[in-house]
Amino acid sequence: MIARKATICIGLLVSLLVVNGCNNQDANSICSVSLGTIQGTISDSSTFCAYPGLVTLPDGNLLTGYSCPGGIVVFKLSRDKGATWEDHSAMTLKGSPSLTVLPNHKIALSTTLKAGSGYNQPVYMVGTIGDGDQITWGDPVIIATPGWTKGCVAPSPAVQLKDGELLVPVWCLSNTTGGLPGSSTVMLSADGGLTWPRQITVGDGEIGGSDFDESAAEVYPNGDVVMIIRRTTHTDNDLYGVWLGSRSVDNGRTWSTPIQVADNLIVGRPTVALLPSGGLVLAGRAEVEGVYTTGFATSWDEGLTFSRFHDLGFENYGFDWDQYDAMSLLPDGSIGIVSAHAGYGEASEIAYRDLVDHCSVTSIAP
Repeated sequence: MIARKATICIGLLVSLLVVNGCNNQDANSICSVSLGTIQGTISDSSTFCAYPGLVTLPDGNLLTGYSCPGGIVVFKLSRDKGATWEDHSAMTLKGSPSLTVLPNHKIALSTTLKAGSGYNQPVYMVGTIGDGDQITWGDPVIIATPGWTKGCVAPSPAVQLKDGELLVPVWCLSNTTGGLPGSSTVMLSADGGLTWPRQITVGDGEIGGSDFDESAAEVYPNGDVVMIIRRTTHTDNDLYGVWLGSRSVDNGRTWSTPIQVADNLIVGRPTVALLPSGGLVLAGRAEVEGVYTTGFATSWDEGLTFSRFHDLGFENYGFDWDQYDAMSLLPDGSIGIVSAHAGYGEASEIAYRDLVDHCSVTSIAP
């Protein structure tokens, strides 16, 4: 007989922030994702360091990298699930690092650099993880985007598709304005990131004038790819906006029309993580109960709808807000998240929290 997947949702009495929801849930079935107890400070700087990436290494340690003045990316390592962080390395790189570990245990970094033309261009790098989690980086690969004349940005980590190809989300600026409205696209590579011959548009800002900019993607076990896209709706001060969702069922070749999935008054670059239970966690800049902060919510229907957002409890420098975040799944099924909060170029804090998944998935034979 064919085994079927059943989601067993375990209701826990917790005094933490909880996001509830579950497919086909009933009164006796409550899934929840809550803010955990681990808190760590990665950087508390008088200078503007921001735009962090985060990845879980094959040995379970956490590695974060973030951009600092002078074109330096600083890497730090945690051996205790984010509670404490130690210096790891630094790289001369005038871009923000988005990190992921590939199934072959290589580490991938996608970022954005200025081309000779002065416009942004996406860049992809692969590193080999050695003893002591030291990384030897290969040469950067320029991702060409010939249809876009005013530059493109790689804002989020690469993902590996079910067919083995790599996908990198890429946001391209308007060919007309050189800014918004932008277009959300994906680049595909069939040779491990050596070449990126295919660029596919998910949301086209050149048609109709609606904005589609920074995005992040996750791949479900069934091969579905879900992308969350930022839409900025007030270009004067980059304040208002919504998050859109789109899905591909054919390894990123075609995409559904993006639809609104969350509206938090303010939005920034999204970061997403897929739980073992099938929940999709979305985090980023948000307004929660009237406060500009970093929030998180969970979807149990492949990103079509999300729970209400909850504050992650990161320190906020007054009116100044989240300067981007990154998440990574840990071996125990929890999610680590790093967030940068900065004071308009004068000071910044990069800190760590964890999220706990209170749903479990098991296989039941009838």
